[in-house]
Amino acid sequence: MSETTITERQQYWLGQIRAANAFEGSVAEYARAEGLTPKELYQWKTILTRRGLLPGKKIQSDFVPVATTPVRSSVVSLLLPNGVRLEFGGELRPEQMHSLVTAASQLS
Repeated sequence: MSETTITERQQYWLGQIRAANAFEGSVAEYARAEGLTPKELYQWKTILTRRGLLPGKKIQSDFVPVATTPVRSSVVSLLLPNGVRLEFGGELRPEQMHSLVTAASQLS
């Protein structure tokens, strides 16, 4: 959560969103019971998430962080987070590089 000061309105909506998350029924049912619309809740959830007041969704990425180390001018060495080292010389097309890194990153 952020240490940023928030307005009374933002505090109100933060409370509503937390209450809706804890509610036993659906967001729509909670909204009707409180005289709100689901659209308002979702819009405010987006606003407050962007401000860092609510946790955002974790986004799964296909990118794998790698460290590159030139061994000599014609050889490249990649050390992946799982400890696998790839070394190759010559030129690789992007799709070849992707295939190699994907395969190596799946090794234990």
